Amino acid sequence: MKRWWLVASVEYLIKQFLTPDKKSLDLSNQNIGDKGAIALSTSKNLRKLKKLVLPNNNISDEGIIAIANTEGFKYLTDLDIYGNVISDDGVKAIAESPYMSNLKKLSLYGNLVEDEGAIAIAESQTLSKLKHLFITSNRIRREGIESLQKAKCRTRLCHLHVDDLKDFYYEEVSDDDDEDLINSWEELKARAAKDGDSED
Repeated sequence: MKRWWLVASVEYLIKQFLTPDKKSLDLSNQNIGDKGAIALSTSKNLRKLKKLVLPNNNISDEGIIAIANTEGFKYLTDLDIYGNVISDDGVKAIAESPYMSNLKKLSLYGNLVEDEGAIAIAESQTLSKLKHLFITSNRIRREGIESLQKAKCRTRLCHLHVDDLKDFYYEEVSDDDDEDLINSWEELKARAAKDGDSED
């Protein structure tokens, strides 16, 4: 798709879905991708925007980095980008951008965020107003989850939705346990063979 046509398509979507007060835009399930996200970042019609909703749009790091680094989005308080393909680089851009400093709610669940991205949010000095973080169903493991939980304890982050840490604790299995399991399996096979012979 040629760039002029893409920009025109995105501007049409903005015209259709931007609220009359120009403070909220919901483009859920429009499949705009990175090029569409970049086109949003260049639009002159979103300078008053406070809420941007972009779930299920196939947006990756490239697109969200463009949005995070756009001065025109400096009034955003609510950014909903769940169900995309955003990984650590995109999240770090949000965590580090001065234009994201007014965010109070950030929805990232169902992306590709790992520990590095989670830690970037937890340690961010920029996101000082963030109160609601939804980041379940990503690839965050123990280190990232613990960082977010510590951030909740020491900051204004009052609503944290992250995968349960207990899901990442696994009971250690000793060599003796392995041997017992093998012996049990061998015993079961022997009994099955014996039962088969009895039926004959």
